Amino acid sequence: MNCARTCRVQACELASLHGITFIIISRIPRSWMSSLRYVMLALAMSTILMTVPAAQAVATSIELLGVAWDHNPTVYIKLQKGVDPKYRLVVIAALDAWIYALNEKVGSLKFAYVLKNTLGKGETADITITLKKNTGTILGSTTIWSSGGVITKVEITLATQNALGLPLDEGDVFTIAAHEIGHAWGLGHSNDNGVQPVDLMAPTFDFTGSNNVYILPSDLDLRAVLAIYGSDGFAPPNPNPGGIFT
Repeated sequence: MNCARTCRVQACELASLHGITFIIISRIPRSWMSSLRYVMLALAMSTILMTVPAAQAVATSIELLGVAWDHNPTVYIKLQKGVDPKYRLVVIAALDAWIYALNEKVGSLKFAYVLKNTLGKGETADITITLKKNTGTILGSTTIWSSGGVITKVEITLATQNALGLPLDEGDVFTIAAHEIGHAWGLGHSNDNGVQPVDLMAPTFDFTGSNNVYILPSDLDLRAVLAIYGSDGFAPPNPNPGGIFT
């Protein structure tokens, strides 16, 4: 994987048949602008699917992206023509797994999202998740728009087939969706060493022999989200420290 940084974009090229990426787009304060009206910062990080030996994984830290919601986000799930509707339920299960675990962690019903089954004319959702049959070499991607550290919009794209056109197990789609949703909350990748069992926000995965395993948010992942939002849910005030959480 080769990485290159410019003043506008940090990009990582995938060196694998499969991967997961996310991008953050932020609006820069007016005082930072010169001749440009808007400056776009994009951060692309890849998750390469690879075969690894079975051993205990180690994750002791996770990146915080420095962006956060200031309300319970609305979520709309779109299905490309021909996608099995069962995968929509898998994505909902991934969303619910995060919310249930966060609320269990804080001991009350503080975290929530609003699922939109339909959108009216001109209506949009805070988080749009699009399920596609095949997305080529990228199994999942997340783009985050923010202004002043506040997330304003997130778009997630998920594959339901691998690069060869073969259907993914529901457990694999659940794990990819939950990983991307972690980015949507404001998490980067953990420093997991990539061996089994893998942290949900790890930078490497092995889906070649997963046996339909559902990977749930770890204690580290949950504590990192609470470091961003505190124990009172997505509503402000939020600590949102950014940097590396340990």
